[in-house]
Amino acid sequence: MQSQYDNPRPGEGGFRDWLGTKLPLAFKAKERRETVQNLNRKRLSIVVWALIFGAIAGLIELPMPAEDAWRAVRAEVRSKDAPDDIVVVAVDDATLAEIGNPYPTRAQDAEVVEAAFAAGANRLLFDKAYADPTDPAQDATFADALARHKGKVWLGASPDVEFRTAQSEEIVPIPTLRDKAAIASMMGRKAPFGLSAQFPTTTTIEGQKHPSISAILAQYEGKDGWYRPDFAYDPLTVPTISYADILAGRAAPGQLAGKNLIIAPTHIQTPDFHHLPLGDRIPGVYFHVLGAHTLKGGLPVDLSWFPALALVAAVMAFQAYRKTPSRPLISGTLIILIFAPLAFDELKIGIDIFPALIALGIATFRLWRLSAKVYDQDTSLVLARALSEPDSKPDQDVYALKIENLGDLTEFQDARQFGKFVEQIIACMKGASEGASPATGSDGQVAFQRDMLIWLAPKLDRAELDQSGMGLISVLRSVILQQGATVNLATTLGVDINHDLALSQRIQNAMHAADNASKANTRFVVCDDAFLDQRRRRINLMSELEDAIRTDAIWVAHQPKINLATGEVYGAEALIRWDHPVLGPVSPQEFVTMAEENDRIDMLTNYVLDRAIREAHPLLEIDPAFKLAVNVSAKALSGDVIVRQTKRMVERHAFPVKNLILEVTETAGLDDGRVAATLKALRDMGVELSIDDFGMGHSSLDYLSRVPCSEVKLDRKFISSVLDSRESRALVTGTIAMAHSLGKLVVAEGVEDAATADLLTELKCDLAQGYLFSPAVEIAEVAKLIIEKRRAA
Repeated sequence: MQSQYDNPRPGEGGFRDWLGTKLPLAFKAKERRETVQNLNRKRLSIVVWALIFGAIAGLIELPMPAEDAWRAVRAEVRSKDAPDDIVVVAVDDATLAEIGNPYPTRAQDAEVVEAAFAAGANRLLFDKAYADPTDPAQDATFADALARHKGKVWLGASPDVEFRTAQSEEIVPIPTLRDKAAIASMMGRKAPFGLSAQFPTTTTIEGQKHPSISAILAQYEGKDGWYRPDFAYDPLTVPTISYADILAGRAAPGQLAGKNLIIAPTHIQTPDFHHLPLGDRIPGVYFHVLGAHTLKGGLPVDLSWFPALALVAAVMAFQAYRKTPSRPLISGTLIILIFAPLAFDELKIGIDIFPALIALGIATFRLWRLSAKVYDQDTSLVLARALSEPDSKPDQDVYALKIENLGDLTEFQDARQFGKFVEQIIACMKGASEGASPATGSDGQVAFQRDMLIWLAPKLDRAELDQSGMGLISVLRSVILQQGATVNLATTLGVDINHDLALSQRIQNAMHAADNASKANTRFVVCDDAFLDQRRRRINLMSELEDAIRTDAIWVAHQPKINLATGEVYGAEALIRWDHPVLGPVSPQEFVTMAEENDRIDMLTNYVLDRAIREAHPLLEIDPAFKLAVNVSAKALSGDVIVRQTKRMVERHAFPVKNLILEVTETAGLDDGRVAATLKALRDMGVELSIDDFGMGHSSLDYLSRVPCSEVKLDRKFISSVLDSRESRALVTGTIAMAHSLGKLVVAEGVEDAATADLLTELKCDLAQGYLFSPAVEIAEVAKLIIEKRRAA
């Protein structure tokens, strides 16, 4: 059944006592935390899995190319000239052309060694292993030169290498040279796509540790480890001198003095060319030099991805306890992750950020998705669909509280202010129910949609449900907000008790019940089997409305209006009828309301106008003054469609516009400029207007003066009690006097007996209609009545 209460008034004291003894204690602290904890667990789970994925990505070096690319970009931003204390002696194309060989001989190497140290060089390295013997005399000459400068010259060597797909055997100088010079490791490795490189400070070769070329050039003596060269040093600024210039004595004074030299092939045919991360191919020797400059301040510290991921973990742990992720916090974290490494690079501290970015991205995206399912992103209010989660209990009733004046209360508020206002109402509702709760939810979660608060509460029996619902409305009539301001809430309540339906459908049912209560001017509606049957009936009728019009299942009856002074027929009111083949007669109020709610009222109005005017036209031959009255929905007056429809119909049927009266109810608000403009357009056309059901709305002298009407119809509620009620008689008398003073006719509806007709005549009411004279009949019966009344007169 559908419970409807117009004016709930719980008994003094009894209601409050009942609250404390009968109703479940909703919003208990434990229950109120239940849903919040569920959400927090989901958020924490999202954060944990995002961090795990980020850690796995870091462990398997999944984002290494992106990491290296960003490191290279940072190096470009920090670009600077290389110091001049390390000089590359380039075996370049000019050298090969001058010596006439594909590579220098070892005797020439010996000459260069002598010339370099004679010019004051500090130490000299060869980026070459000298692993193959040549002419014994040449090898001996070179060995003698190395022996003379032992401790200052290093020859290159490489260990056995097996890294990823790279494999190579150990390469060391030949025995003739091996004892005359120290060993320098030429080892290095490139990252995928050549976006980065790494060098060791020492390498184990022949079972012994040997320093790398870069460590020797930098005179590094710190702990062992791998490091990345700092590509901020511009390789084009590394001092370079041609091997041929030293060999020929063309080196300028001071070019070599106090310098560390490295001799290496740079000619175009050497395979030792490699790509800079974001640049051209350069000889490999320059990578060693950049590495040496990097090592001068000590071995760079590589913190890997742990600090960045720890930062993201802290930020997302905080986010997990928020309704929606904080955009400023996420943006700030993103900025820190991207740009903080610039400062750390200057401090020679390496930080990988992409595992953290991956974790941040995954966690943020999934937290936003979860938040979007639960909260409105503009207002942060819980969404109705969030109540439909699988963990919702099926043995609960679903409540929807409609706040009818919410728009007026929040007219000048933005989305955030609006959300806070509604949250205060929710908090007030919860506070009012603490310790003595109406059925306001066992899990403490109250959702908001449109102008409704929606929640679930433990199932109640019907008596308790009725009382708790009305109690809740009473409690919320006056709400005190946090700022101490009091607001008056106009509310209606809908409750769904169909526990076998899906929860999402039940939420819609409860909202529909609350809307239905508002339209029916009641306070509380329970959606039960009867309510659903009634709704299905309306849906079916709505689907059949257009067919009913096309097949003339909807027709028009006419109720005569009688001139009380003469007894003659003044005109008739066209009344719509629907004889359903299965349901029988359908109430006009029912299907007209359906047409209004489903945007079919213009279609229905057009049909009624067409049929009523067409059927009434022959009566003009009997009485040219006959007035046809047709009801017009207040909703139809909000546009100019009714104006065009009326003009088209009177022209189609050649019906005198002065003989047409359109009846409008007082619910057509004149404050709407569109309604006022429509009424004026109809009156200017020559159509007469009548105020229907006068006295039931906001009738007043001002309203009468503003509507360009020619008559006023008194509602049957006052006419039926005019003989017995002093109040009704006073209202009828006053309305007649008021209308006459404005030059308007007065029509009394629902006249059922002669005594009422006589009193109305005495009060100088102009016209009347009702069963005393005739029910609504076919138009042919109206014609007969006109003729009979004339004969009687």
